[in-house]
Amino acid sequence: MSAAAALVLERITLPAPFGVVFRDVATGARVDEGLTVRLTASGGRSVPVAVNRSGVWFARRLPGIGDAELSETADLSTLQRDYRLEVRDTLGRFLPLSITVRLPHRGLYAWPEWPTLPRPPLLPLVDAPPDGAVADGWLPLFSAASRNLPAPMAEIRATLVDRATGAPAAWALVTASYDGRTRAIGMAGPDGQVALFFPYPPMPRPTIAASPPAITDYRWPITLAAYASLLSPDAAPSLAAVTAQLASPATLYADASDPLPPQMLSLGRALTVRTENSSALHLGVD
Repeated sequence: MSAAAALVLERITLPAPFGVVFRDVATGARVDEGLTVRLTASGGRSVPVAVNRSGVWFARRLPGIGDAELSETADLSTLQRDYRLEVRDTLGRFLPLSITVRLPHRGLYAWPEWPTLPRPPLLPLVDAPPDGAVADGWLPLFSAASRNLPAPMAEIRATLVDRATGAPAAWALVTASYDGRTRAIGMAGPDGQVALFFPYPPMPRPTIAASPPAITDYRWPITLAAYASLLSPDAAPSLAAVTAQLASPATLYADASDPLPPQMLSLGRALTVRTENSSALHLGVD
């Protein structure tokens, strides 16, 4: 005897009020595991954010907004309010970050501040994703200094301290440029340590008149730049505060008075940048 078919009296579709993709700044890949993500309302109520098979992190509900409102309201903008999105990596690959997001929002969330930011330092963010531009529904995750990436990625490491106080330059942004183009952008952790990973610049073509160089002879002069506002190391930084530092360029010093010159990056070797008399780079904020 076959089971009786279920009689569906009504179907209710609840649109997901939030969805976003997190991307690894170093590789451009989607980050679809190992994260703890939460949305918190102004009153302190929060909900977890889960991930689906496509690597989209989403929330089914929002604190303070009922399911009926989400399903029956045609214009979701009339329900919008600010939430704090906080992301932490349980695997130690990425630094924590928080973002104020206005929800509910149809489709993948695109942070509205991207178009207002200076483009040259953000070129790695624009170029890294293989399937979209910087503002197309994704948010960046910056590498932690504890992270290691295998070859063929270039690797630059440094520790930044405030020149005036000697305190770690927490959450400062650092860029690496070659041939006038920004190749990488990274963020210092609360201890001032920063790690940048990026594809090696193009190798020069050998000439007929010269013998082909050994693989270890490929070297590139890399210019490092920093942007800092001396943010507090005690909490996950907001994306707004981090990117606002792009309007505050800082000077990296090789010694007591001289700015840091270009540093030579060798193929297959990690570049650790330090001053002659210290393991840390001194950062001067104007």
